[in-house]
Amino acid sequence: MESNMTNKSPDEKIMKPYLRKLLREHRALNRLIDTTKAIGASEDVKAMKRLRLRLKDKITALQRHYYRRGLPG
Repeated sequence: MESNMTNKSPDEKIMKPYLRKLLREHRALNRLIDTTKAIGASEDVKAMKRLRLRLKDKITALQRHYYRRGLPG
């Protein structure tokens, strides 16, 4: 009997963990932005928000590709 991992496509084996990693990074960046706002470092917050937006764009693009191909979430 084959395990579930052997039934997954190569895309699924690679993309799901990568998406989870990006989502964790995005959440961590959100927390860092909130903390940095509290101490009033506005230039740092602006830079982190730009980074967060690029990260979110990457997540969105990968999710669109991933779900468009019909792979399970």
